[in-house]
Amino acid sequence: MRYGQENSATSATTEEDIIPAISRKHPVFLFLTSLGFAALYAEALFFAATYYGNNLDTAVNAVVIAGVFVLTFGVVFASFVLPHRRYRPRFNRYSPIIFLATQWTMSILMVLGITIIAFGAGVVLVEGRLEAVAELLRTFALYAVVVTLVFHGLVIYVRYVRFLYEREMHESYKIVSLAGIVTVVVLVVTLFLLQFDLGRMGGNLPNQGWLSLHLSIRDVTLIALTFFVFLWHATALADH
Repeated sequence: MRYGQENSATSATTEEDIIPAISRKHPVFLFLTSLGFAALYAEALFFAATYYGNNLDTAVNAVVIAGVFVLTFGVVFASFVLPHRRYRPRFNRYSPIIFLATQWTMSILMVLGITIIAFGAGVVLVEGRLEAVAELLRTFALYAVVVTLVFHGLVIYVRYVRFLYEREMHESYKIVSLAGIVTVVVLVVTLFLLQFDLGRMGGNLPNQGWLSLHLSIRDVTLIALTFFVFLWHATALADH
C-alpha cells in the first residue's frame, strides 16, 4: 500500500487514512521532537528556580520540574497524533487543506495549553518575581512558536505534499520554492535571536556564567532541533 492510499481489499471500508497521521511512518521523529522540547521546558524551569532562587524545598522544585517534563513530553507527542484521530472520520466534509488546517489548529491549542501550564509552574517556582516572570514568558513563547509554526507547520506541509504526490497533482518547482522560502525565513529569525542571546552572554549580571550556560543550552538545542526537523522534512518528502 502506498502512502496515503488504501489497497483494493480495504478501499470500501473507511477513508480515515487518506492523509495518514505522521506517527504511522515516523514515530522516532515524534519521540525525539517531544523529548527535545520537554527537556527545553524543564531546563527553563530549572534555570529560573536556581538563577532567581525561591524558598521552596528542593523536593518541591524537583517534583514540579519533573512533572512539567513528563506532561510536556506527553502533550507535544499527543499534539501530533490526537488531532488526526479526532478529525479523520470527518475527512469527507472538508477539502484536504481544511482537513489539515483543522488538525493544525487543535495542535496549536494543545501546545499553547501545556505552555501556559509550564509558565504557571514557573511563576510559582520564582515566587512571582517580575524579572523572572518576564524571562520565562519570553522563553516559553519562543518554544511555543517553534513547536507550532516550524515543527507542526512542516509536518502539515509534508503530509499535504505527500497527499499530492500520491495523486500526481504536485508541481515540483512550487514545492522547492516554498521549502526554500521557509528555510530562509527560519534562518534569518534564528540568526537574529542568536545575536540577541550572544549579546546577553557578554553582560555583567550577577551569576553571569549560569545565565550564559542556560542561553547556550537553549540556543544549541533549538538549532539542533531546527536542523533535525528540516532534515526530516527533506527525507520524508523524498521518500515517495
